[in-house]
Amino acid sequence: MKILYRNFIKLLSFGAFDTAGSVEPMSEYKWNKLLLVAKTFNAQDFISNGICKAYKADEKSIPSRIHETAQGYITATPTTADKKAGKITNTYHRKEKKFANPLLNRKYNNLVFDEIHSIDTSIESLMFMNKLIDNINTILNSCINFKTLAELGSYLRESGDKIDFVKIDKWIKALRIRKLCDLIGHYLILVFGFEAEELPFIKSPEDKQLSKVSLNLEHYLQGQHQSVRIEQERPGNLNPVSRPNTHPMKYFSYHPIETSSRMVANIVKSLSNIDE
Repeated sequence: MKILYRNFIKLLSFGAFDTAGSVEPMSEYKWNKLLLVAKTFNAQDFISNGICKAYKADEKSIPSRIHETAQGYITATPTTADKKAGKITNTYHRKEKKFANPLLNRKYNNLVFDEIHSIDTSIESLMFMNKLIDNINTILNSCINFKTLAELGSYLRESGDKIDFVKIDKWIKALRIRKLCDLIGHYLILVFGFEAEELPFIKSPEDKQLSKVSLNLEHYLQGQHQSVRIEQERPGNLNPVSRPNTHPMKYFSYHPIETSSRMVANIVKSLSNIDE
């Protein structure tokens, strides 16, 4: 099924960033599987747009019924305007809880306060930092989220010339999120075809690192699709005992302080949900 996931990744890039290219021919059965994967990851808008673009470039590569399904989804889904920087600058006037660890939250809010009150305030840099942290949170909570990743990549391409990456690097060091930011950069390269030169907030990735992340991404896509399929076949087959979410510990080596704090918070939340 590797061809399915190669096409899935290509179509994400086509649909999210208006790029063009070709896909590998598949049977209609596999195309339907791909649409199910898109639904699983709430990425139907990206995939549908990508299918229509790929079909326009080469009608033989995609079955007509798959193209019609994609067109139907696009027609039925209302479009939303992109949020611009000037509309949400007021969000920085209040303290936010971005991390499970109190020390990291204090550092984050201090750097936001200092930046807002500096003589060379860069709202674009703060917005980019927020989008980075949003992606970190989704990774630590459940793994990659294609929508938040696409929003980060889109903002980087639209406003990258306004972002102060010297400040970004300083904030990344202060919050100790270097490894997680590198991981996000690797996802942007693998999923949306970014070049390493477009990502000044990460270290230049090695081929070995990208291969490892690519393999993990493929396993994740397959695993999530499989779990959804099983739940569709056997709905309601859930364990009544509330268990703590141990997912953050997979990233312990990336950020020990934050992952440990999340794990403790998850255990406390799990215990509080047990009916006495």
